[in-house]
Amino acid sequence: MRKRLTTIVATVVTSLLLSASAWAGPATDRVRAKQSQLFEAVAKQKGHASDDKLKGLFDDILDYDAFARGSLGKKWGTLSAEQQQEFQGLLTRLVRNNYRRNLKRLLDYNVTYQGEEAKGAGVRVKTIAKHKTKKREPAIEVDFVLVKAGGKLKIIDIYTERASLVRTYRYQFLRILRKKGYDSLIAKMKKKLAKQER
Repeated sequence: MRKRLTTIVATVVTSLLLSASAWAGPATDRVRAKQSQLFEAVAKQKGHASDDKLKGLFDDILDYDAFARGSLGKKWGTLSAEQQQEFQGLLTRLVRNNYRRNLKRLLDYNVTYQGEEAKGAGVRVKTIAKHKTKKREPAIEVDFVLVKAGGKLKIIDIYTERASLVRTYRYQFLRILRKKGYDSLIAKMKKKLAKQER
Protein backbone atom coordinates (compact mmCIF):
# COMPACT_ATOMS: atom_id res chain seq x y z
CA MET A 1 0.00 0.00 0.00
CA ARG A 2 2.79 2.39 0.98
CA LYS A 3 4.72 1.57 -2.20
CA ARG A 4 1.62 2.24 -4.29
CA LEU A 5 1.04 5.57 -2.50
CA THR A 6 4.67 6.56 -3.10
CA THR A 7 4.29 5.76 -6.79
CA ILE A 8 1.12 7.86 -7.04
CA VAL A 9 2.77 10.82 -5.29
CA ALA A 10 5.83 10.56 -7.54
CA THR A 11 3.59 10.49 -10.61
CA VAL A 12 1.66 13.55 -9.46
CA VAL A 13 4.84 15.48 -8.66
CA THR A 14 6.35 14.56 -12.02
CA SER A 15 3.23 15.65 -13.88
CA LEU A 16 3.21 18.96 -12.01
CA LEU A 17 6.83 19.57 -12.86
CA LEU A 18 6.20 18.78 -16.50
CA SER A 19 3.20 21.10 -16.50
CA ALA A 20 5.27 23.89 -14.97
CA SER A 21 7.89 23.40 -17.66
CA ALA A 22 5.20 23.53 -20.34
CA TRP A 23 4.02 26.88 -19.01
CA ALA A 24 7.50 28.37 -19.25
CA GLY A 25 8.72 29.99 -22.43
CA PRO A 26 10.94 32.72 -23.89
CA ALA A 27 9.07 35.49 -22.04
CA THR A 28 9.50 33.77 -18.67
CA ASP A 29 13.17 33.07 -19.39
CA ARG A 30 13.69 36.70 -20.37
CA VAL A 31 12.03 38.11 -17.24
CA ARG A 32 13.76 35.62 -14.93
CA ALA A 33 17.22 36.42 -16.33
CA LYS A 34 16.69 40.18 -16.27
CA GLN A 35 15.12 40.17 -12.80
CA SER A 36 18.13 38.27 -11.47
CA GLN A 37 20.47 40.93 -12.88
CA LEU A 38 18.29 43.74 -11.55
CA PHE A 39 18.04 42.29 -8.04
CA GLU A 40 21.82 41.94 -7.92
CA ALA A 41 22.34 45.51 -9.15
CA VAL A 42 19.82 46.99 -6.70
CA ALA A 43 21.34 45.08 -3.78
CA LYS A 44 24.79 46.48 -4.60
CA GLN A 45 23.60 49.94 -5.61
CA LYS A 46 26.00 52.69 -4.56
CA GLY A 47 26.51 55.99 -6.36
CA HIS A 48 26.03 57.06 -9.96
CA ALA A 49 27.97 54.14 -11.47
CA SER A 50 25.38 51.72 -10.13
CA ASP A 51 22.61 54.04 -11.33
CA ASP A 52 24.03 53.88 -14.85
CA LYS A 53 24.14 50.10 -14.71
CA LEU A 54 20.54 49.94 -13.49
CA LYS A 55 19.47 52.37 -16.19
CA GLY A 56 21.03 50.12 -18.84
CA LEU A 57 19.25 47.05 -17.45
CA PHE A 58 15.91 48.87 -17.34
CA ASP A 59 16.37 50.19 -20.88
CA ASP A 60 16.99 46.68 -22.15
CA ILE A 61 13.73 45.26 -20.76
CA LEU A 62 11.25 48.17 -20.65
CA ASP A 63 9.36 49.52 -23.67
CA TYR A 64 9.06 53.19 -22.71
CA ASP A 65 7.17 54.12 -25.87
CA ALA A 66 4.45 51.56 -25.05
CA PHE A 67 4.23 52.86 -21.47
CA ALA A 68 3.85 56.44 -22.73
CA ARG A 69 1.19 55.61 -25.32
CA GLY A 70 -0.71 53.33 -22.93
CA SER A 71 -0.62 55.86 -20.12
CA LEU A 72 -2.34 58.54 -22.22
CA GLY A 73 -4.53 56.38 -24.48
CA LYS A 74 -6.20 58.44 -27.22
CA LYS A 75 -4.80 61.66 -25.74
CA TRP A 76 -1.33 60.63 -26.91
CA GLY A 77 -2.24 61.48 -30.51
CA THR A 78 -3.35 64.98 -29.53
CA LEU A 79 0.12 65.96 -28.31
CA SER A 80 2.72 67.58 -30.52
CA ALA A 81 5.94 65.70 -31.25
CA GLU A 82 7.76 67.91 -28.74
CA GLN A 83 5.14 67.27 -26.06
CA GLN A 84 5.27 63.52 -26.69
CA GLN A 85 9.04 63.56 -26.31
CA GLU A 86 8.86 65.61 -23.12
CA PHE A 87 6.14 63.45 -21.59
CA GLN A 88 7.89 60.19 -22.48
CA GLY A 89 11.17 61.41 -21.01
CA LEU A 90 9.53 62.18 -17.67
CA LEU A 91 7.45 59.00 -17.65
CA THR A 92 10.56 56.94 -18.39
CA ARG A 93 12.10 58.18 -15.17
CA LEU A 94 8.89 57.54 -13.22
CA VAL A 95 8.65 53.97 -14.53
CA ARG A 96 12.30 53.25 -13.69
CA ASN A 97 11.84 54.65 -10.18
CA ASN A 98 8.67 52.60 -9.65
CA TYR A 99 10.39 49.42 -10.84
CA ARG A 100 13.44 50.09 -8.66
CA ARG A 101 11.23 50.68 -5.61
CA ASN A 102 9.48 47.34 -6.18
CA LEU A 103 12.81 45.55 -6.59
CA LYS A 104 14.08 46.95 -3.28
CA ARG A 105 10.85 45.91 -1.63
CA LEU A 106 11.29 42.34 -2.88
CA LEU A 107 14.96 41.86 -1.93
CA ASP A 108 13.87 39.87 1.15
CA TYR A 109 11.50 37.70 -0.88
CA ASN A 110 11.90 34.53 -2.92
CA VAL A 111 10.32 34.95 -6.34
CA THR A 112 8.84 31.94 -8.12
CA TYR A 113 7.67 31.93 -11.72
CA GLN A 114 4.16 30.57 -12.17
CA GLY A 115 4.17 30.34 -15.95
CA GLU A 116 2.93 32.50 -18.78
CA GLU A 117 -0.21 33.04 -20.83
CA ALA A 118 -1.29 35.01 -23.87
CA LYS A 119 -2.25 38.62 -23.12
CA GLY A 120 -3.56 40.48 -26.17
CA ALA A 121 -0.73 40.65 -28.68
CA GLY A 122 1.79 39.76 -25.99
CA VAL A 123 2.54 37.39 -23.13
CA ARG A 124 1.83 37.71 -19.40
CA VAL A 125 4.49 36.23 -17.10
CA LYS A 126 3.15 35.43 -13.63
CA THR A 127 5.27 35.52 -10.49
CA ILE A 128 4.67 35.16 -6.76
CA ALA A 129 7.05 36.56 -4.12
CA LYS A 130 7.16 35.06 -0.62
CA HIS A 131 9.18 36.48 2.25
CA LYS A 132 12.35 34.51 2.96
CA THR A 133 11.99 34.47 6.75
CA LYS A 134 8.60 35.93 7.73
CA LYS A 135 6.30 33.07 6.85
CA ARG A 136 3.17 34.95 7.90
CA GLU A 137 3.95 37.80 5.53
CA PRO A 138 1.40 37.65 2.67
CA ALA A 139 2.70 36.65 -0.74
CA ILE A 140 2.90 39.35 -3.41
CA GLU A 141 1.75 38.78 -6.98
CA VAL A 142 3.76 40.60 -9.63
CA ASP A 143 3.02 39.95 -13.31
CA PHE A 144 4.78 41.29 -16.40
CA VAL A 145 3.24 41.80 -19.84
CA LEU A 146 5.74 41.60 -22.69
CA VAL A 147 5.64 42.09 -26.46
CA LYS A 148 8.29 41.81 -29.16
CA ALA A 149 9.82 45.25 -29.80
CA GLY A 150 12.97 45.91 -31.80
CA GLY A 151 13.72 42.20 -31.96
CA LYS A 152 13.50 41.78 -28.16
CA LEU A 153 10.78 40.85 -25.72
CA LYS A 154 10.09 43.99 -23.67
CA ILE A 155 7.80 44.81 -20.76
CA ILE A 156 4.85 47.07 -21.62
CA ASP A 157 2.99 46.78 -18.30
CA ILE A 158 3.52 45.55 -14.74
CA TYR A 159 0.74 44.25 -12.51
CA THR A 160 1.29 44.35 -8.75
CA GLU A 161 -1.46 42.59 -6.81
CA ARG A 162 -3.51 42.65 -10.06
CA ALA A 163 -3.25 46.44 -10.38
CA SER A 164 -1.90 47.59 -13.76
CA LEU A 165 0.82 50.25 -13.64
CA VAL A 166 -0.26 51.61 -17.04
CA ARG A 167 -3.93 51.84 -16.05
CA THR A 168 -3.01 53.53 -12.76
CA TYR A 169 -0.94 56.12 -14.61
CA ARG A 170 -3.67 56.60 -17.24
CA TYR A 171 -6.33 57.25 -14.60
CA GLN A 172 -4.15 59.83 -12.86
CA PHE A 173 -2.82 61.52 -16.00
CA LEU A 174 -6.13 61.82 -17.85
CA ARG A 175 -7.82 63.28 -14.78
CA ILE A 176 -5.16 66.00 -14.58
CA LEU A 177 -5.32 66.66 -18.33
CA ARG A 178 -9.11 67.05 -18.23
CA LYS A 179 -9.08 69.40 -15.25
CA LYS A 180 -5.90 71.44 -15.66
CA GLY A 181 -4.27 70.65 -19.00
CA TYR A 182 -0.92 69.44 -20.28
CA ASP A 183 1.31 72.03 -18.57
CA SER A 184 -0.12 71.11 -15.17
CA LEU A 185 0.48 67.40 -15.83
CA ILE A 186 4.11 68.04 -16.72
CA ALA A 187 4.57 70.21 -13.64
CA LYS A 188 3.16 67.49 -11.38
CA MET A 189 5.36 64.82 -12.97
CA LYS A 190 8.45 66.99 -12.46
CA LYS A 191 7.48 67.66 -8.85
CA LYS A 192 7.06 63.95 -8.15
CA LEU A 193 10.40 63.13 -9.76
CA ALA A 194 12.12 65.84 -7.70
CA LYS A 195 10.86 64.16 -4.52
CA GLN A 196 11.86 60.68 -5.68
CA GLU A 197 15.34 61.60 -6.89
CA ARG A 198 16.60 64.02 -4.24
